[in-house]
Amino acid sequence: MNNRIFFSELLQDLPLWTAIFMSLYPTLQNKNIFFISLIIGIFASLYIWYLMKKGEYTLKIFLKNPSETFPFMIYSFVILIFLVILTYKGILYMPSVIWFYLLITSIVEFFFIRRDL
Repeated sequence: MNNRIFFSELLQDLPLWTAIFMSLYPTLQNKNIFFISLIIGIFASLYIWYLMKKGEYTLKIFLKNPSETFPFMIYSFVILIFLVILTYKGILYMPSVIWFYLLITSIVEFFFIRRDL
């Protein structure tokens, strides 16, 4: 995974981390900051989808280096666990927006991954 893809994957998670942070610190909740992070995440997702469509980011490329793949999968799982716990407790900031964003980005990425198989 090259640096552009890695950085894009991190930016794609920015709205998730923003929501987690704002859920844990309610006094710092700010819709403008949240929606700016959401826009950044959407553009990062669009860029990742563009690379997937061009064939520059495929499942084979993702799995090529296990020393990068395994930590990234753990990182993704930890974010998901945080989101589930905060949703269960009822304190996740903008839960419907976050879960919709996560669902849409995942479905599109799975579509491109399935296409490569």
